[in-house]
Amino acid sequence: MRAEGKAAVSLLPQGPRAIDGSMDDSGLLPLALLVKLPCRSRRAALFKESSASYNYHATTGNTSAGTKEQLMAEKPRFRVRFWGVRGSYPVPGTQTLRYGGNTACVEVDASGRTLVLDAGSGIIALGDSLLRRSNGNALHIALLITHAHGDHLLGLPFFAPLYEPTVSIDFFGPRLAGRDVEGLVVPVMSPPYFPVDIRQLPSQRAFYTLEDNMWIIWKPGCKQPLLLQENQAAWEPPPLPTEVRVHARFTTLHPQNGSLLYAIEHAGRRLIYATDLEWGEEYQSEMLAFLERADLLIHDAQYTPEDYQQSRRGFGHSTYEMAATVAQLARVRELVLFHHEPTYDDQKLERIESATRRQFSRSRLAREAMEIDLLVSP
Repeated sequence: MRAEGKAAVSLLPQGPRAIDGSMDDSGLLPLALLVKLPCRSRRAALFKESSASYNYHATTGNTSAGTKEQLMAEKPRFRVRFWGVRGSYPVPGTQTLRYGGNTACVEVDASGRTLVLDAGSGIIALGDSLLRRSNGNALHIALLITHAHGDHLLGLPFFAPLYEPTVSIDFFGPRLAGRDVEGLVVPVMSPPYFPVDIRQLPSQRAFYTLEDNMWIIWKPGCKQPLLLQENQAAWEPPPLPTEVRVHARFTTLHPQNGSLLYAIEHAGRRLIYATDLEWGEEYQSEMLAFLERADLLIHDAQYTPEDYQQSRRGFGHSTYEMAATVAQLARVRELVLFHHEPTYDDQKLERIESATRRQFSRSRLAREAMEIDLLVSP
């Protein structure tokens, strides 16, 4: 699917031919050759590219891509900042000042590469901040969408970088209800639901629909992502210091259409973003294995056990007890509770934090403007 005047990318149903025309029995380019190709050639071998030329830029925009040796010499960064921590709908007001009232949005700085998790109302302030920091220079953003519910997309039409010609945004997300990620995003920001059509904006945009167990990899010096299936990613060499990898898992623990969980790996650390899932009475071993030994687990914890039992069962969200149990079973280093119930005020959230710490001591609640440096030991 192609956006108006912009590049859009989708997975090929069959693998491309090698430079010499050869293919393996599966129709895929032999992996031994694939991993040896340079960044752009490797990506072109996996994806169709539209006739429109790409205009990708370095994330910070103030330098061109340096040599691999220069990038390896830079001190890595792996920082997380919370811009929206609520679920369901925004709740501004005096009762939410400590933890914040905006819906889901998390910024990740991986050695200068900007990844954004979800586009709830928190993305509005993030967009303003990103433009200030870029100071008019080119800006490249990877936006990772978990699913298409309103609280995770409602800030997108007011995300200021979309309106800037110096900005490139890669959208990643699941296929839901038969729609690819472009089909999920465009209606949110086009008539008749919004007066401005995203397809006519000056920013550069590309859309990548993810299936279960797919990897997104950014190699040092490469502006474009490499998307691999799990069996292809297994052939990748060990990551370089500034390499960024994202592992996406699809789960039906969120009712109706499901959602994606994201594991971001960088500089020897692992961050997992697992919002909008309901464990119920059983904990799936396959999902626990995905969360295993995460350095930071951001986990849905919308309800108290009492509210969950009374009226919220089946809504697709966990209790804080579920989140703490998962953190214990998966042996994660630190747990951050996320997607707070909008009817809970700051005082109630403080009680939830205290109760969670009695079950899993290395836990805290997400707050707007809270920052975590994954490369600094707690």
